[in-house]
Order: sequence, then structure tokens, then C-alpha cells
Amino acid sequence: MLVSVSEVERVSKLSNSISDSLVITKRQILQLTRVPEVLIFSTIQPVMFVLLFRYVFGGSIDTGQPGGYVQLLMPGIFVQTVAFTLAGTAVGLSSDMQKGL
Repeated sequence: MLVSVSEVERVSKLSNSISDSLVITKRQILQLTRVPEVLIFSTIQPVMFVLLFRYVFGGSIDTGQPGGYVQLLMPGIFVQTVAFTLAGTAVGLSSDMQKGL
């Protein structure tokens, strides 16, 4: 069976991408063990926002739908958490690019 050069290059690029991702993941996990406040903050922050927006501001917003805006709360908190995480990732990536990995 003949294997084309493009297939070998594609497999090589894929394995390099996986290897790079694993190295960066390992590095990030090591950093989290050194600064546990980041892990605690990233875990507690979405819970605080859910409680705040559900029980503090829950009755003040009327959408005219059954269930009110609470039906939109969890998807919104999920998107917000992803956005905050992406911002932190961008800052870390920028720092790595300036200082070197």
C-alpha cells in the first residue's frame, strides 16, 4: 500500500499539534498547583453569578415569558464563563510569547 507524502505530513502535523497541546496543558496544570487561588476563583465565580442573578436580580427583570429570564440565565452564565476563561488564556498566551515558553 502506497502512502502519499501529504498523508504523512498531515499525520505529522496532527501529532505535533497534540503533543504541543499536551505540553501546554501540563504546564498550565503545574501553574494551577502553584497558585490555587486561580482554580478556586474560576470555580466559585460562576456559582456566585448564578446565585446573584437568580435570587438578587431574579424578580426585577420581566421578559413576559413563563419562567422569566431564568430560562436564559444558565446559557448566559456559561457563555460568560467561557469568555472570561478565553480572556485569561489570551493573557497567558501573550505572556508566554513575550517571555518565551
